[in-house]
This record gives sequence, structure tokens and C-alpha cells, in this order.
Amino acid sequence: MNKLARLMLRARRGQVVALAVTLFFSAVLVGAFGVLLETGVRGEVSTGEYDDAPLLVASRQSVPVGGDVDMTVPGRALLPASLVDEVAAALPTSRVVADRIVPAVLGVRADAVEPVPVEPVDAHPWSAFALGNRELASGREPVGPNEIVLPGHVARSLRVEAGGKVLLGFGDQSVEYTLVGTTTADDTGVDVPDVYLSDGQIGSRGNPVRSVAVIGVWPQAASDAQLLAGLAPQANARLWDRGDRGPVEAVSQGRATAALVSAAGALGAVAFIVAVFTVIALTSLQIRERSRELAMLRIVGATPRQVKRLLRAEIRVVAALAGGLGGLAGPLVGALMVGAIRSWGVLPRTLQPVFGPLPFVVAMLTGLVAAELATRVAVRRVVRSSPLAQLEDGDTSTSGSPRTTRRIVVGVVLLAVGIVMALAPTYTSNVDAASGLPGISGLVMALSIGPLSPLVVRAATAIVRRPAARTAAAYAALNSIRHRAARVGGALTPIVLGVALGAVQLSGAATVGAVSAAQASAGTRTDLTVTVPGAGVGDRTTELVRDVPGVGSATPFVTTGVIVRPPAGSGNGPQTLNALGIADDQVERYADLGPKDNNPIRLRQGDVALGVLGAAQVGVHVGDEVTIVPADGQAITRHVSALYERGLGFGEVLLPFADLQSATGSGLASGLAVTLAASESAAQVERRIRSLLADVPGAEVTRSDSAFATGAGDAPGGEDKFGLLILMVLFGYIAIAVTNSLVTATLSRRSEFALLAAVGATPRQRRSTLRWEAAFLGVTACLVGTAFALPGLFAMTYALSNGDRVLPAIDPVTYAGIVAFTFLLVFAATALAGRAAMPTRR
Repeated sequence: MNKLARLMLRARRGQVVALAVTLFFSAVLVGAFGVLLETGVRGEVSTGEYDDAPLLVASRQSVPVGGDVDMTVPGRALLPASLVDEVAAALPTSRVVADRIVPAVLGVRADAVEPVPVEPVDAHPWSAFALGNRELASGREPVGPNEIVLPGHVARSLRVEAGGKVLLGFGDQSVEYTLVGTTTADDTGVDVPDVYLSDGQIGSRGNPVRSVAVIGVWPQAASDAQLLAGLAPQANARLWDRGDRGPVEAVSQGRATAALVSAAGALGAVAFIVAVFTVIALTSLQIRERSRELAMLRIVGATPRQVKRLLRAEIRVVAALAGGLGGLAGPLVGALMVGAIRSWGVLPRTLQPVFGPLPFVVAMLTGLVAAELATRVAVRRVVRSSPLAQLEDGDTSTSGSPRTTRRIVVGVVLLAVGIVMALAPTYTSNVDAASGLPGISGLVMALSIGPLSPLVVRAATAIVRRPAARTAAAYAALNSIRHRAARVGGALTPIVLGVALGAVQLSGAATVGAVSAAQASAGTRTDLTVTVPGAGVGDRTTELVRDVPGVGSATPFVTTGVIVRPPAGSGNGPQTLNALGIADDQVERYADLGPKDNNPIRLRQGDVALGVLGAAQVGVHVGDEVTIVPADGQAITRHVSALYERGLGFGEVLLPFADLQSATGSGLASGLAVTLAASESAAQVERRIRSLLADVPGAEVTRSDSAFATGAGDAPGGEDKFGLLILMVLFGYIAIAVTNSLVTATLSRRSEFALLAAVGATPRQRRSTLRWEAAFLGVTACLVGTAFALPGLFAMTYALSNGDRVLPAIDPVTYAGIVAFTFLLVFAATALAGRAAMPTRR
């Protein structure tokens, strides 16, 4: 049987190549996603910043979650300054070095020959330089109060040499420093550059209570490690071995890899489903195209069992070879994707792809299992249908046959499940289900097109029958499609899947941004925002802004991420949410958060207010107590005093200003929410503030819909970029699958084209008929795919906006791009295959 299968494969090279290409890229797709997931879970970053300290104490950079992956702290988890004294007292004979990190902004003087933009940096004490394996590339250490050492690549980018002047801002008036040396550190793409000042300069900057990043110890006794291990847990810290200090050296690793796992996991599951479904659709189409050949085998005496064995032997040969090669190539593609994301500066530069056996095994098995399933489904039609009927080379299934009934039942069930998922916001209060299920409902409904495609094709031909009768080519195309409804449906399936998936993914992300912007616009009561990105807004800057003529008030605020843990026994897991901390008690003066029951929000010490979506995610109500882990990793317990509806625009967690300010390394506010006095011009006040803050490096003054929403709605870690790249790869695979399906369906029609030529049809008429068929496929796929995507988008918009809006944010340009790409793909594949299938002479 295997020998016969190989002979059959040799006689059908075109179909074999099409199937092998689809199986190969299916394995490549699954293998690439496997590498992304392994890299996110097991990847390590090491910059050598703390590599030389024999013992290193640092805070835990993640929060343990029972039965799940640990959650990364939204910022750098810091240690209390008092722990340094405790360690020094407990180990009096050991060398103890603490690294205090103070966020700052680095730039050059405005009168420089070639001005360059400012950039955020981390300022360290020079004593902390001994913690790592870095060396001085030139110059000497900083000794005086106004001396600085920069990384060599930063000094070159600023065009500053030894003895030159640079400006360093800590959220207030800039301080001029003299460059006295450069280091060998190359921290490009790893958080922000590290600059070094004298220990005295760092001691007077930043948050004096919480700005210690690590404590390095050179022990003098064997018991020092045990003493440190006992002290560390008291400050929620731990000892870090030399081989796993990457999360402490580059805190962006945790956020970036968490985003990588999230995006690759979500879209990877979609990719796996798409790959399996596409292989099944193509395999079924190819077996259907061989109906006459298989019928002849039945007529000359082959038993149904022999036909089954023959087809399974053929598919296993192709799947084993293509799947194996794809499994080997998939990890390489995954490594290229990691490199591409790394080049954007989203992933740390030193994060290397992680290769393991699991992606290869899963990738190879994906093609084998999908092909085996497809063969079992398609062979059943072959062996149960009449071989004489199959010789007619048409779609032999009648509408009342048991097989057709089963297909319709499966398709209707999938369609019903998709609709139920789309309607989740109407019957569940679980926000994850209410906003997540509609997002994947379009994919589930798109999968129903497989078993329902013949009905969809016949219904579409019935709708356009009268307009198509106006031209001979359109009429011929329509009748050909109607006669081959099941085969056309097999080619239609991956196209519909691609359109629906593209509409859901691209419009879904835009809808989240639109709802957030709408809430921010509706709730804002401020006029201007003053920020110093990377450093924060200092007290002097705050006072200067308040004294500007025309400024009514300037209120400090903090925007950051926090982890919210529900009460014990609630059944919900912790969630990472955007948080807002604002000074003063009357937040309504600056933002209308849409409080539930229209009760004013009054936060006292120990209180927290939550957005209704955030509260639903955590599973808490007014009166409950929650544990909140701010950016510094130190947990606090707060009482839920109020709920509000505009959490997507302003942040799902509202805390007193002091709770979030004390958790920052700088100890400063993220910005100022500025209101204007009556009859004042925003443009004039903005110019006055800009002029007054000209000596504050990095100061920005913006007129936005919401001061507090600045940065609150941003996805940390660049998850949007991950999703975009992964989506592009997924669309590329779907394009390959669509091309293979169309080529297979078109090349099998050589006898039909020859008959048309024999009865007098010219090459131009035959090509025109093919173009009409391609247009029919393109229009039908776009309409059906869009119809499948819209219910989920409507429901997701309704859930995210708390019922305020239903219409999703569909970018006309993006949607037009999906439609144009679909038509280009369909027309190109059909035309090329048609030229190969048509005889050169009449």
C-alpha cells in the first residue's frame, strides 16, 4: 500500500506540493509560536551590572500566584533604606555596598553647537559601580559634587568629551555636570542608560525612604549567607544567584517577557486553531477533487477499506516530511521574530531565544494530526457515496443526505456557539468573559463556514443570479460556482477565516483605544498637563506652575500600574491594573470618573476606589478589602470605598496620592493637572508655562482630553507591537493557505476549460469567466467574514464602555486594506492557476 501511495503521489505533483507547502508552514507557524512562548517563560537577561557581588540582596520582582505563572511587578521593586543599616550591623566585618537608583533626564546645554534631545537615565552612586563587571573606558571616577561618568555610547551620542558639560534634571531645574569618565557598559535596549555620580550627590536625591535597588555583600565568614537569607524575607527580598540576576539588572525583562507570553499565548492558540482548520479544509478539498479517480478505484474492485488505507498512507508520507521540515524551520522563524521585536527596543537587547524540543514536537504533530483528521472526515464521503455518482465530477451530495445533514448540524452548532459567546455581556457579570468571549466569537463563527460553505455559496449565487445574467461570462461563472458549490466552499473557507480574524484583531485593538479616549474626553475637567517623562515633577516645578498668571490650580498626580489581589476565598486571581493617585480629596474638581450611584468620591487614608471593570475582574464590591502591590513591590491593604465607570480612560484604581508617590524611586509626581482661571486662554497660559520651565530638562506641556489618562491606558511592555508582528505572521500563513486552496481548485478544472475551448469559448472569454468567479469569491468572503466579526465587536464595545456605546472603532483605511489584500490575493492566485490550467490552443 505504501508503494502504491508513493506512485499516486508522484502522479499528482501539483496537489502534493500544495499540501506539503500548507503542512510545512503550519508546522513553521506552530514552531515559531512555541519559541516565542519558551523565550517569554525561560528567557534570561544579563547585563553584568551586578555580576561581581558574591551575595546580592534585592526585592522580589514578581508576585507569586498560586497555581499560575508569577505576575511581574509593574515597576522596579525597591528595598527600604533601613535594610542597608541592618545588613551592615549584622555583618560588621563584611563589605556592604548599596545601589540607590534615582530617575533623571540627561541632556546638553541649549547653546550647544549641535543640540540633541534629552533622554531618561538612571543615576547611581559611584560606589555601586563595584557591583558589576563594568570598567572605566576612559577618565576617572566622579569625586566632586558636579562630576559625572557616562556610558561610552551615551557620551558619543551627546557629542561630549572629557571635560565637557552635560545637564542632569531630577524633575526640577537642571544641574550642570562635568564629564570626567566613560564606562564600557553597553546598555542599549536594556531599560535606560546608567550614569554615575559621587555618593554624596545621590544621597541628596530621589526618594530617601525607598530608592535602594540592591545590596551587594562581600562576605568574610561562611555564616554571612545564612544571616542574609534570614534578613531578606523581612523586607520581601531574597538572595539572587549570579546566574539569574537578569530581572534585577533589567527590570524591563519581566514586563517585556510577560507581554510576550500574553501576546504569543493568545494569538498562538488562534494560530494553532487556524493551522489545523486550514489543513483540514485543504485536505478535504483535494480529496474531493479526486472523486472521479477514487470512484474508478471503487468500480474496478477496490474496497472502501483499501481506499481509506491508500489515502491515509499518502497523507502520512506528505505530513511526516513537510511537518518534520517545518518543525525544524519553525524555531528559526521564532528566533527571527524575537530578533525583530528586540530591534524595536521592546525586548531587552541581551534576551536570547530559548530553544527546546517541545516546539519541534508540537509543530510536527500539528500537521500529522490535522491531516489525519481531515483524511478521516473526507474519506467517509468517498467510501459512502455512489462511485457512479462521483464520476459525474460534481458535488454529489443531496441536501437531504445524512452526511449533508451532519455537516449542517456541525456548522449551525459552531455558529450558535459563536453567537452565544458574542452575547456574553448580556448574561454574565464576569468582565473577563464579557470582554474576552466576544473577541474570539468571530473566529468561532468563522470556523462554521467549513461545514456550511456549500449552503453559503448556493445562497450567494441565488442572490446575484439576476444581475449575473446580464453578461455571458458572469452567467457562466455563476453556474459553474453553483455546480461546484462544495468545492468552491472549500476554497472560500480560509479566505473567510482571514477576513474575520483580521477584522476582529485590528478593530478590537482600535476599539479599546477609542473607548478609553471617549471616557477620558467625557470626564476631563482639566485644561493642561505638565510632565517630565522619566524623572517626574519636582516641588520647585510645581510651585513655578502654580505661580504662572492664568493658572487656577495645579494638582500633582501619579499614574502607574499596580497589582490588585482579591480577598481570600473570592475565587478570582490577581490582576494588573492601571492606577491613578491624585493629591487633595476632591477628585471631581479635576475629573468626572462617573461614580456609581452618583455619590461623590471621597478618598481617605486607607481607602481605594475601583473602576467597575477592574472590580469585576478582581471580583470585589464596595466594603471589601483588597491587597494592592504598587510599582515598588511593597503590598498595602486598602478598603474599597467607591466604584466608578470611567476606569478605562482614567485607570481602574484610584488611590490617595501619597500611596503611589511613596512607591516611586524618585518620590515625585508623574505630572500636574492644571486648570485655568476664568476667561484665560489655554494657548497663552501654555506659552507662559513653557517659557518658565525652559531650564527643566524634558518638561512637557500638553493640552489633552485628560491629564490623568496620560500614560494610564498605555499597554506596558509593547504588547501592541508583539501582537502586530504575530498578526502579520499569521496573515502571511493564511495568505499561503488561501493561495494553495485556490490553485488546487483551479488546476483541477483542466477538463472543464478544455471543454469550453472545444465549444468555441475564446481565451479572453475563459479568463473573463475566471475573473467573475474570483470577484464572487472575494465579495462573498469579505461580506461573510465581516458579518462574523461584527457581533463580537459590537458586544465587546458594549462591555468595555459599560453600555455607553455599541459601535466599534473600525478604521476605514484598515478595513479597506483587508478587503484590498483579499481581492489581490484571490485574483492573483486564480489568474496564475487559470493560465496554467487552460489549454494554449482552442
